Amino acid sequence: MGSNEFDNLVLGLAEFIRRDDRYPYPELLRYALNKLALEVTAVTYPRTLTGLLALLEKPVKTWYPRRLLPKEFDSDFGLLYEGVLSEEASRYLYEELLDRAKLPEFATASTKQMAIENFPFKKILERLQELYSNDSDFERVQQEYVLLRRFLIENGYTTPAQLRKVFSKTRHIDIQEVGDLYEECQEEEACWNCDRCGPLFKKYGKLRGIKPSACNDHRQNLPFIRQITWKQGLRRLKFGIHWRICLPGIPEMRLFNVLKELQSKYSDQLCAIHLYPGIDRYDLQLCFCDKSTWAVDIKDYRSPYNLAPKLTPLFGEGELRYDESFYVIPIQRLQQREDYIEILREQAIKLPSSTHLLSDAVFEERVINKIECLRE
Repeated sequence: MGSNEFDNLVLGLAEFIRRDDRYPYPELLRYALNKLALEVTAVTYPRTLTGLLALLEKPVKTWYPRRLLPKEFDSDFGLLYEGVLSEEASRYLYEELLDRAKLPEFATASTKQMAIENFPFKKILERLQELYSNDSDFERVQQEYVLLRRFLIENGYTTPAQLRKVFSKTRHIDIQEVGDLYEECQEEEACWNCDRCGPLFKKYGKLRGIKPSACNDHRQNLPFIRQITWKQGLRRLKFGIHWRICLPGIPEMRLFNVLKELQSKYSDQLCAIHLYPGIDRYDLQLCFCDKSTWAVDIKDYRSPYNLAPKLTPLFGEGELRYDESFYVIPIQRLQQREDYIEILREQAIKLPSSTHLLSDAVFEERVINKIECLRE
């Protein structure tokens, strides 16, 4: 048994949880559980499904053989949380397994389907990046990409009528391919959305989001929790698109909107703010009146250890050149862990020391200070 068995266990659980009919167990899950039963020594291996699910909710380090745990998984977390994949298991599934296409040869069609949820978006992204580089109409290509990205972030639910209204005149994006990023909601299904983390689901009578460490209060009477009225054709973002596009895009749009307000007040100093420049080479480009340019990428990760390997120098060629670069972290992450930035700087070995690492609150102060200096 090795790290591949751990990967199989995560993939098998993901398929198991998604299925309406859980019996028989997915082949991948049965294979992983059989291997696990032979290796678990720290605890008594459960004899029932209820006992097994309870074990899988406990921190992995308390029952899984430590020598076989992949270093990319935070073992302080379980594989399940309240009957569904835990946040850490979801992160590992999408970022370490599916994004890197680490699937076993005998993966089922259902498991492969999870792996290709993000493929339609990647296909659009690659096509638009190619057009941006080679088409004289690159400005329109950029505008249409921003339109698509913002739509996915701001619309966890949509309808065919809304898709036609928004994308009927796009030249490089087809309505059908945007629709493929959503799945149909069942008739009379109770649909809920959180303005802070996107579509919600019910578990044990409570509303839950897919990233509790970022947003875990979903009481129905809160102003940012909305029930979506079911109508014919109502569609919800697919889980993979929600996790990889919508969820990280929410803090990006939050910072963008704050900066746009500043620009409206101080347009002589903060001349322009470009969203997802160069078809998403980084998140924001700020242009000041002294001809200086800042490049910004927002990263919302619970663990600095998971984020650090992903930090590399921001692309800065041609129109994307910059004078200063920033990786910006939502302030709540630093409040959850005071040494977050220190760990990030120490672990991000691919990142030059000239790249700033700071919270969104501190970055806003930097922008304001820059504007004040330019006004003097």
